[in-house]
Amino acid sequence: MKRTICSLLAAGMVITSLAGCSGSSGTAEPTKAAENTEQNSTNGGSEGSQAENSAGEGTEKPYAGTTIRVLSMTGQISDAMEEYLDRFEEETGIKVNMELYGEAQLREKCTTEFLAGSSTIDAFLMSPLQDMTAFSNNGWVEPLDSYLEDPDFDWDDFASAPMEQIKIKSTGETGALPLYSSVQLMFYRKDVFEEKGIKPPTTYDELIAACEAINNPEDNFYGIACRGEKIALTSQFSPFLFGYGGAYFKDGVCAFRETETIDAAKFYGKLLGTYAPEGILTAGYSQMTQLFNAGQVGMCIDAIALYQTLIDSNESAFFDKVGVAPIPEGPAGRQSYKQVVWGASIYSGSKNKEAAWEFLKFTAGKDIAAEITPKGMPTFRASVWEDERVTSTMPEDYIEAYNTEIQADTTNQYGLPRMTAVSEARDAMGEAIVYSIETKGEGAEIENRMKAAADRVDQLLKDAGEYGEDYPYVE
Repeated sequence: MKRTICSLLAAGMVITSLAGCSGSSGTAEPTKAAENTEQNSTNGGSEGSQAENSAGEGTEKPYAGTTIRVLSMTGQISDAMEEYLDRFEEETGIKVNMELYGEAQLREKCTTEFLAGSSTIDAFLMSPLQDMTAFSNNGWVEPLDSYLEDPDFDWDDFASAPMEQIKIKSTGETGALPLYSSVQLMFYRKDVFEEKGIKPPTTYDELIAACEAINNPEDNFYGIACRGEKIALTSQFSPFLFGYGGAYFKDGVCAFRETETIDAAKFYGKLLGTYAPEGILTAGYSQMTQLFNAGQVGMCIDAIALYQTLIDSNESAFFDKVGVAPIPEGPAGRQSYKQVVWGASIYSGSKNKEAAWEFLKFTAGKDIAAEITPKGMPTFRASVWEDERVTSTMPEDYIEAYNTEIQADTTNQYGLPRMTAVSEARDAMGEAIVYSIETKGEGAEIENRMKAAADRVDQLLKDAGEYGEDYPYVE
């Protein structure tokens, strides 16, 4: 093999994001191969720069002989890159030393090297929702706006991507290419719906009616599963929160005192308190697939990442009975979050930025997008959804539901409260929603619990210097 693959520190990749889905973690040190790769990249990068200069402009392979060092997380995306990497190297003459890490290790590795100021990294993958603010504020992210004019890349193909999430905060310039996305979808049992003669609900009223039609606790079968564990639920509560016209914040202040937000909490409480299985208050991401695959629920509303497990014949006896639909609309419309789960960036200190851009084009290109989309990592590239590699392998209802969500206007861009103390805020907010679920949305203390949560979150904002007019994020 021409390239060096090292530090395989995670067995697989589950889509991770601030939406609360779990990802790979751990604290294992990189292997010796990774250290060797760094040394090779240092040597190769220097030689590559000379080759680039000697090649000059106008040649067929202007960066032939350049060696670049790339850091990526392991998973479907790295598998896809490996699938096409030989062709990339042959077509460009660029040699890629690619190091693979689990998500936590990748973030730690990049941060440690960038802080040292002498890193030989040329390109790297990151989670924009978690990394862009810190990385760009420290000046580690190369602006890509001039590169995006490259006619071979077709930046317009990414029109559905939420651009705010991939921008360098201080300048508003693009700092990462969006590789794949996450939205929320509704998964349902086609056989159960056919038996009852009902269609997937499109509104909240229809959602309650569908739950009522299929709910059968005596037979251990329930209408719906959504996350009920107090921290995990906040992201999947978000489409209902924004669907009622509510929000996490308003003018830099926690909006859990607002009427629309309280109404959303009451609805979510009624939905889960009445039609979800017992134990829903301890259910997070993993439990959603377990409940659906065990045949205990007729519907599940959650992140798109669930789908691959739901249709896995090794995981579920109902793998061939899974229907997919857009989430229902509330009074304020359909409000799925729309997230850039992972992006690709150029390190600002790279000595091989032009060659690194060629690699970014490759990583965000149509081949890799068509490779990872059917594997649960849907692309923002509109053209790929008409690619035979996607249309021939993916169900029509999935494609239609995803595109409905990704193209919809939404005020729920992030799916979680944006603040420094986000974990503590999720705990406070989730506690109030749990009370609503426990009381089926009818508890006498719901409003007081929501206001108490708002008080706690406001104090967290004040402690971080983010309260009111000092709130630094896009709401």
